[in-house]
Formats: sequence, C-alpha cells, structure tokens
Amino acid sequence: MKETELLHALTKVVTTLDSTSVRFAVAGGLAVYARGGPPSDHDVDIFLKQEDVPEAVEALEAAGLRHVHPPEDWLTKVYDGDCLVDLIFRPNHRPVTDAMLDRASLMRIGATAAPVLNGTDLLVDKVLVLSPHRCDFAPLLRIARDLREQVDWHRVAEETAESPYAWSFLTLLAALSIIDGKELPMPAEAPQYLVARLTKALAEDPRTAELGVHVTVRGDQVRLSGEVACENRKADLEAVICEHIAAELVHNDVRLADVREPARAEEIR
Repeated sequence: MKETELLHALTKVVTTLDSTSVRFAVAGGLAVYARGGPPSDHDVDIFLKQEDVPEAVEALEAAGLRHVHPPEDWLTKVYDGDCLVDLIFRPNHRPVTDAMLDRASLMRIGATAAPVLNGTDLLVDKVLVLSPHRCDFAPLLRIARDLREQVDWHRVAEETAESPYAWSFLTLLAALSIIDGKELPMPAEAPQYLVARLTKALAEDPRTAELGVHVTVRGDQVRLSGEVACENRKADLEAVICEHIAAELVHNDVRLADVREPARAEEIR
C-alpha cells in the first residue's frame, strides 16, 4: 500500500470521525510516522473505546467505507477502497480508555491533523506485540531510536513487565545505550527462582553455610523458618537474606534450638 493512499484514507477517516462524538487517536505505523519515525506502508490503525465502535462504523459506512466483521474480538475493520482501516478497541488485551485518549496529542499527518497516540502508549502497544511468533526486533529498534525522547521508558517497562519478550527488547535497548537502563524497574522474580536464589545464598555464605533453614515466599514476603543453635546465627541468616531482598519484606521465624544441659541426672535416660 502506497503512503499517499494510506494518508488519503486517514484523512477521510479523521474528517468523518471529527463530525461525530467518537473520541479516537491514530495509532500504529502512522502514529510512529507523525512522531518522527519511519513511514508506514501497512494500514491505518485507529484506537477508540469499544462503546463508540457502532457510532464510528455507522459514520464511516455513510462516508462510503466498507465494513467487514473480522474473527478477532478486539477490533473491527473498514476499507476505503483497498486500504484497510483497523478500528481497535482492545489492543493486546488492554482496553482503550479515556485516560489513554487524553494523553494523545493533536498532530499533523499528511493533509490532516488528528489526535496521535502518546509516545509512551505507542511503544507499550508496539512492545506488547512481541511474542514467540512475532519476535523481530529490527523494525522496533528503529522506532525506539527515533522516538526515545518522547517515551517514558520506566512506564513502558512497568506496563509490559509480564512479557519476557518485552523485557528482552528493553534490555537490548539499554545495552545499546538507546535508553538508560537505570530507568527500568527489575521484573518480578518468579517465587520458585527467588527461593532457589536465597537458599543458595544461605548455603554458600561463610557466615551461615545453612542448609537446614527453609525459605518460603508468599507474594512479596519472604519467611525464614527452622532451627539454629544461637541468636548470632539467627541474626546472620537475616543479614545474608537482606543483602538480596529489602529488609522490610523479610520475616525471620527461625527458632533457637534448646541445647541446655540436663538439670538433673534423672533427666538423662
């Protein structure tokens, strides 16, 4: 699809929706283009709330666009001739909200001006597309370079934290010095990995060398249980753990073993 055809279709869609009560924002490749990224030759992506889809479709059909019902449950489609326009209301299983649309900026795109998705929301959407079946970082690297000053990368990391593909891409950006890695919050560590890491630390640290203390994780809380011979060893256990996780998350329930000598001979059996 030629860029001129996409921009012509976008102009028709924007002009039509501007005459309705539908709130929308340009997303996808044309939003990247509007914000200084590479040109798009794919389709027109429009974000809008799900409850506004019927009004938008009715207006666009009246303007001569052809509506089709796709099998997907997160968008609907209209065509301006051969040019596809995706009306997306739940990108990557996340609903389009008023807050998202409030963050959009009015920008010039070709012959028209339209609300364009915020740079951070745009990168969140782009990064969440990464998956086992769509894991080509190359196009996204260029977009990240071109838009990096318009993006809150900390928020991108937070909102994509559940995707290992997103975290891998953001780590690559930091390694290439495209973004500052210090801006990125660490992803949540799976409980079983945290238990293994802390147990290994207790076993290998010369202050403890403990294999008999149990580490359990519930939510973000870490609990130590078991028995040790003295108060100093209990304190050492907690000190080692607190070098790996915040102290306020640690609950030291380790007991002191009763190692007193029998008080009377008859207690010895």
